[in-house]
Amino acid sequence: MSRITLTTAAQAFLRDDEVIFFDWHVTGLCCADAGEFSVRPLRRSRLPRRARRLGTDLVYAHPSAWVHLVELPVTIDCRPLWRWRRFTSDLPPDAGLRCCLGRPIYGR
Repeated sequence: MSRITLTTAAQAFLRDDEVIFFDWHVTGLCCADAGEFSVRPLRRSRLPRRARRLGTDLVYAHPSAWVHLVELPVTIDCRPLWRWRRFTSDLPPDAGLRCCLGRPIYGR
């Protein structure tokens, strides 16, 4: 199962009615579809019906992202930027593309 960790900053900046959501953004490559992940806070009431839980009750993912993230160790952090919150993960910037092409993310 997934090993999702939220830093203390991520937990502190997450509001009571929010969860972390890994979204999946489709990018086309030749004849195959690939995509990339994004991480954002989302109110529980706004979670898509198809969202799947990743380990903890605080982290959910789009079904296409869940498939790639379910067994990965991922740390989520939050860096405040003036009055905005920026949630980030320790995944490489091209993690979704690597997953789609069958290349390992964490040296497996």
